Amino acid sequence: MKNMSKIARSMGAVCLIAGLSACDDDKIVEVEVPVEVPVSVNPDHKLLSDPFLQIPSEDSVNVVWFTNFEGAEHTLTYGDKTTTEVTTTALTRMMEDASSQQFGQTYDSVTYRPVYRHEATATELTQGERVAYSVASKDSDGFEFASEQFTLAPEPAKDQALMILLTSDLQSKKNVVANYQKVVETVGTPDAVLFAGDFVNVPDRASEWFDQAKDNAPGFFPALQGHYQKYLPGFAYNGGEILQHAPLFGTIGNHEVMGRYAPDDENYSLNGSFNDPQPQWYAEVAYEQVKAEVNPTDDEEIKAQWVADNSNNQQSFLDIFSFPDDGQGGEEYFATSFGDVFIISMNVSRIWRSWSVSGANKSKFVEGLSTLQDPSQWGFGEFLFERFDKDSDQYAWLESVLQSDDFKNAKYKVVMAHQGVFGLGDNTVPVLSQPVMQLVETNSEGVETITELTFPLSKETWTDTVEPLLSDISEVRYQYPLAQDVWLNDIEPLLLENGVDLVHIGHSHLWNRAQVEDMHYLESSNVGNSYGAYYVDTTGVYTNDVRASYADFWADVNSDTPRWSIENYPPNGDPQGRTMSFPSVFSPMDFENENYPNLPFVTSNTLSVFSVMDTGSGTVKSYVFDPSDLDSEVQLFDEFSLQ
Repeated sequence: MKNMSKIARSMGAVCLIAGLSACDDDKIVEVEVPVEVPVSVNPDHKLLSDPFLQIPSEDSVNVVWFTNFEGAEHTLTYGDKTTTEVTTTALTRMMEDASSQQFGQTYDSVTYRPVYRHEATATELTQGERVAYSVASKDSDGFEFASEQFTLAPEPAKDQALMILLTSDLQSKKNVVANYQKVVETVGTPDAVLFAGDFVNVPDRASEWFDQAKDNAPGFFPALQGHYQKYLPGFAYNGGEILQHAPLFGTIGNHEVMGRYAPDDENYSLNGSFNDPQPQWYAEVAYEQVKAEVNPTDDEEIKAQWVADNSNNQQSFLDIFSFPDDGQGGEEYFATSFGDVFIISMNVSRIWRSWSVSGANKSKFVEGLSTLQDPSQWGFGEFLFERFDKDSDQYAWLESVLQSDDFKNAKYKVVMAHQGVFGLGDNTVPVLSQPVMQLVETNSEGVETITELTFPLSKETWTDTVEPLLSDISEVRYQYPLAQDVWLNDIEPLLLENGVDLVHIGHSHLWNRAQVEDMHYLESSNVGNSYGAYYVDTTGVYTNDVRASYADFWADVNSDTPRWSIENYPPNGDPQGRTMSFPSVFSPMDFENENYPNLPFVTSNTLSVFSVMDTGSGTVKSYVFDPSDLDSEVQLFDEFSLQ
């Protein structure tokens, strides 16, 4: 900033006006002299994250970072090059509320936070060569906020040996900071991260991404960029410096999805919105009832926005990351190559709801009894956010990807899907079938008449069949028939037919794996809290069956008059009939109880597990340690080959 001062110079003074040949001794000359005023740094301005890497190609990679100010100039410096060609966008749904936890900051109500995303491309790179890079952003006062120096590289060449981290369910869980720190200490900085969903708890809460200060509940970037102690000083672990050097490829989980968006409502909260998604097909039904009021001009954009705001969305997640846009689903599902690995990211997820069947509230299996005549208050069970059955757009896209030359020629073929499509975890029940809605009418003698409808429903079906029954129904139930498991019936055969090597999933917060023909399944999400593995131990020693202790659903299933059939909801073991794989080196559950037999899973709130794909050896290795013991040895407990 410059301040122009008028200064009077009398006879004999030095002439300060350029072009004046001589001074006039009889006149006073007024000139303007620039005076530099020191820049005052805005103490509220900051980089919200270190830079991280996205969308590598054979000769380029994108660099992304965040600030809490828009900025006047942004710069990426890499090797001997500098670019100011940076795309800046404002994230429109980054908020905090009374449940947010930041150091020295509280919120009485829903409050928008300024978050700006900056993305630049490093070009003219050479495969196999890493170069140093840094980023900087200047605010409107000209003060520069610069990152430290890190390294980047383009997509690796074929046959380059890579170490790829397979992880998921960071989700502010207690052991993730230790987990990612131990990854770097054990195998070095990974070459890439495959993240199978559930990045944070509530995706519209900014602090969960950037600066949450809560004991044992780290933000996403502090954990994966090695900065947790910045926000929680004195914590034993700092996380891993990973994303600054390694590109991330993600997939959508249920914690990437927000529900109905109405921030102007007095009772709106981020947790409430997260727990309030509705199916898109129902939002389209509801739109017909209000369109004259909300969209009198019948504008298609207004309609689309209303449906999105009244169903579910992944806007914040998609605003934060850049993924390939290679199909009808945009970045919600994608496919790409990375060295010898072909990566397919599917959108396989659904809302999670409680197990209760009491009717006190909406759950997986029932609607709340007090809301039966008001479908706007329904939860619609555990509905799928995106279709992936044979008749869906996603399935057609997947078929085309599997027929591509890049896929066929890849050495390793990996599919990511968040939802539990196999396994022993709590979240594998019910299976991934479309909910079958049962509208129950009960006469005076207690005899039930049940009308069954399978999701998604058309507007016509809703109008002609559902609405006429609303005044008479006594219960709304949801069934998930085992025989209608979409993944098992439609997706798995397609993957087997086309030679997929590995399906990487998350969701149940444990470690387990299985093999079907030559294809492996791996869930490696035991990073902090586990909901239990359900397994019939033939020795009778392992008896930790958590399900029955907290879910009245199981009491109903095992009653004399069950509303749900045990055949569709096996209480133990793997409901999809697959054979589980046992750890190849030792069972980490020995650390939980030395009397346990060899078990095909790790479910623990004490232990932490991480898995790494080694493309040089063609193996996937899983490691375990105890974060509560700072001297705990990281041990290899499982290894299997993809070749």
